[in-house]
Amino acid sequence: MHQERDFIFQEDGDSCHTAGYARWWKETYKIRGFEYWPAQSPDLNSIEHVWNAHERQIERKRLSVKNLEQRKMALQEEWARLDDEFADRLVRNMKKRCEAVSKARGSVTEYLKNFYIYS
Repeated sequence: MHQERDFIFQEDGDSCHTAGYARWWKETYKIRGFEYWPAQSPDLNSIEHVWNAHERQIERKRLSVKNLEQRKMALQEEWARLDDEFADRLVRNMKKRCEAVSKARGSVTEYLKNFYIYS
């Protein structure tokens, strides 16, 4: 990824991310993030789509991976192969995703449907 960019850390509202020590650590190391992000919202969570794409790539290698070391190597290779443009596109489309979630009033959006097709 582009290390020279200014990033905002994204995580969901799961208690492991909002517990006292986690909050303290992020404040101590000046980790900027969203104050609140809804849990279980992959349609609004770009990193979930990145992980999903990564998992699909790894799944394609499933039969050729015979041990833990090969799995580790496959994970690293596929992570390096992930396209920055894919992640950038997910972020650029966030406004459309938010509008779709609002319009759906809690129901499934086209983004969530597409996410689970590949899960």
